[in-house]
Amino acid sequence: MITTFRTLTAAGAASLALIGGAALTGSTATADDGATKMPARPAQKALVSTCNGGPSLGLFYRSMDFQSVASGTTTDVEGSQWQVKGPKKGTDTVLVTLTAMASSGGAGELTSVSFYKDGVGTSEGTKYFTYNNVLDQASVSFCTKIPKGNHTLTLRVSDGGGGATTLYFPTVSYQRFS
Repeated sequence: MITTFRTLTAAGAASLALIGGAALTGSTATADDGATKMPARPAQKALVSTCNGGPSLGLFYRSMDFQSVASGTTTDVEGSQWQVKGPKKGTDTVLVTLTAMASSGGAGELTSVSFYKDGVGTSEGTKYFTYNNVLDQASVSFCTKIPKGNHTLTLRVSDGGGGATTLYFPTVSYQRFS
C-alpha cells in the first residue's frame, strides 16, 4: 500500500509539474500537436520593469527618524530632494527607492508616493505606498533618465484623508547608472 501511495503521489506530482510547465510557457497544445499562443493580456503599464543603464556610478541615500503627513495633504518626503548634474553627453539612469515602516491614518485610507524631476511628475505616475491604518514595511521604486544639465529629484507622499500618515525610519536611495 505504501508503494501504491508513493506511485500515485509521484504520478500526481509529475502531472502537476507538466500542467504547471504548460501554463508557464504561454502555449497550449492542440489536437494536431501544434502549439498556439495564449490570448494576449490586456495592456498594462509596468511599474518598474527594469532600471539599468549600465555600470553603477554610485549610490546616494538618506535616512530619517520619522515623518508625519497631515490628513489629506501632499508633501515632499523629508531628505528626498537631490540636486544632480547630468552626464556631459547622453543620459544616465537613476533608480529611486523609498522604504519605511509606515501607517496610514485611517481605515480604508490609501497613502501614495509620486516622483518628480525638475518639478514635473514622471511618467510612472503615483504609486501605492501603504493602506488602512496598519503598520507595515512599505517600499516603492521609480526609474528615470537624466540628461545633460542640472536636475532636482524629489519624492512626494500623499495622505488619502481620514488621519495622518506616519513614516518611521524612511530611507530614500538614489542609485545612478551610466
